[in-house]
Amino acid sequence: MEPVMKGKVCMITGANSGIGKRAALQFAEIGATVVMVCRSRERGEAALAEIKEKSGSESVELMLCDLSLQESIRTLVKDFKENHDHLNVLINNAANFDYTLRNPVLTEEGIEVIFATNHLGPFLLTNLFLDVLKKSAPSRIINIASKGLITYPMLTIEFDNLNGEKKFSYQHAYYHSKLAQIMFTYELARRLKGTGVTVNCIRVTNVKIDLERVSHVPRYLQYVYRIKRFFGITPEEMAKTYIYLGTAPELEDVTGKYFDEHGKEVKSSKRSYDEAVWKQLWDVSEELTKMV
Repeated sequence: MEPVMKGKVCMITGANSGIGKRAALQFAEIGATVVMVCRSRERGEAALAEIKEKSGSESVELMLCDLSLQESIRTLVKDFKENHDHLNVLINNAANFDYTLRNPVLTEEGIEVIFATNHLGPFLLTNLFLDVLKKSAPSRIINIASKGLITYPMLTIEFDNLNGEKKFSYQHAYYHSKLAQIMFTYELARRLKGTGVTVNCIRVTNVKIDLERVSHVPRYLQYVYRIKRFFGITPEEMAKTYIYLGTAPELEDVTGKYFDEHGKEVKSSKRSYDEAVWKQLWDVSEELTKMV
């Protein structure tokens, strides 16, 4: 039987570790041409070699990009389009959850780094790829949110605090950016209706993270993450949901939905369904990414 993804191209950001790395491996195993987008050349090349060895596939490649920087994203898209004429699955997996931040850090483009990486990066990347995604239809976009948003039921987009001007904590900044990804998903699905391009969002649950990823944080936080490992699912298990949303025939026409770690459709917070905020977030994101 021919592999289900043979001849199809899947791009995964943040593919050198964690869920992204496992998803890249699993897509390679079912025949996809996998484009791994990573910030670090060293870590990216190590993950690339491992995935090629384990999957037995040579159709895996590495592209470098810092998703907090818009010029880096524009370069990535330009380079991709020079070498590929289609893109079937785009997974916006990369995220910044920097436990060490106590104050806002701005990128060289003047945007708070967590919001830049987790929302504006995927917003710009996705929009710059829409021409290729439409050409490749049926195609799929998958955005990533967090189950931790359950603890922020009243959270909405704080347009007067996007750079942490009024208040800041890394937790709040992270969940704020993930709420933005949910609302971006809903608005993009509305805009793409009838194009053959679907966009859905996955609510990632507590996952056993690679402990080397938190080796730089205070010891008490390392201890917390060691404890959390006992209650989390493995990155391999979580990656299976990425595969499901990226390949399941029954989801070909499903768009604008929110899925849990088991691939079951769930509801996001009540405030995330405010269509006026979807539109305002889109307009602000366009301005901040210089797309208007």
